[in-house]
Amino acid sequence: MKKILLLCGASQTVLNFRVGLIQALKDAGWNVSASVLDSKYKEEIRALPIDRLFCAEQSNRSLNPFAVLRLKGYYKQIIREIRPDVVMTFMLKPNTLGVAAAHKAGVKHIVSMVEGAGDVFINRGLKWAIVRKTVCCLYKKSFRYCKKIIFLNNDDKAEFIGRRLVKEEQCKVIPGVGVDLEKFAFMPMKNRRTFLMVARMLKTKGVYEYCECARIVKKKYPDAVFNYLGAESTVTLSDIREYIDDGSVNYLGVAKDVRAYLGECTAFILPSRYREGVPMSIMEAEATGRTVLTSDNIGCRETVKDGYNGFLVEAADVKKLAEKAIWCIEHPEEAEEMGKNARLFAEEKFDQRKINKIVLSIIGEDVSGENRKSSGKQELQIG
Repeated sequence: MKKILLLCGASQTVLNFRVGLIQALKDAGWNVSASVLDSKYKEEIRALPIDRLFCAEQSNRSLNPFAVLRLKGYYKQIIREIRPDVVMTFMLKPNTLGVAAAHKAGVKHIVSMVEGAGDVFINRGLKWAIVRKTVCCLYKKSFRYCKKIIFLNNDDKAEFIGRRLVKEEQCKVIPGVGVDLEKFAFMPMKNRRTFLMVARMLKTKGVYEYCECARIVKKKYPDAVFNYLGAESTVTLSDIREYIDDGSVNYLGVAKDVRAYLGECTAFILPSRYREGVPMSIMEAEATGRTVLTSDNIGCRETVKDGYNGFLVEAADVKKLAEKAIWCIEHPEEAEEMGKNARLFAEEKFDQRKINKIVLSIIGEDVSGENRKSSGKQELQIG
């Protein structure tokens, strides 16, 4: 039985993004081990079909050089213990430190996934310039050891090639990590004037744009409802308190399962300026049949065919975003039809089962030397 070790980021990312892939690997006969940076959700992960789980107990955002060295040593230790045929990495630390450790431990088949570039390539200022240069150096040094690097959109692939961090022949592009279409089944629209945003509270995710949009729309339609679901981060509740207090936005906290909230909304909004891969929140919303209003930005634009299953709006254009939300209120039948189109779009492009077949074929190419892309090629086009 071939062994694969998945080096992941925070434990929550396994539950959010890796469940389908883990099951697909097990169904294909792999022995699957995983490592996460914290133990917060270790019991939930152990309930998955994983053979072994390791927890590094390190902050996902810590840049302490001693902690970085410890993490690299930790990776080398578990790799030598498991002796996997393939190491697959996700997120920044595993994609850099984990790849380097796997190479040092003698692993020949290393596959990495880049799920968006985050804030590193968009933020300005001296601090971010230093961070960007450091991250690029780490990527360039580590990715030379990867057989394959999987991107979720062509913009990120072009960025990494343009910066000479990767070579063209290493790269594959898949349309996001996909969504479980059975779990996120189509739900008929119940409410005509309810909107939802689900995201960590980052400025670049468009938190303030959503709040301002809500305020504009509610001036014309006071009974419109704008719900927000997501954990505090660089933006806190105190930062948006005025929008909560004046009734513009309802903050609903954090939920492990967002389906009930999606079922209550007319349209899903994500006005992100963040360097997304392909937002899971949008894929889930579309699978349930929700019209999507999002920014014409990297990653987000992959999810919407403008005027068919939603609308693309220039990032930070709050006025235009509000206009589209008002359009949904004033054209409920058309908005509902867009929602049905969104489900069709998700079925065609974001079916997790099809995408995982492609990922397994990419992994399989490296291990066997056989080109097994044909198993997914007929269902989805990959770059």
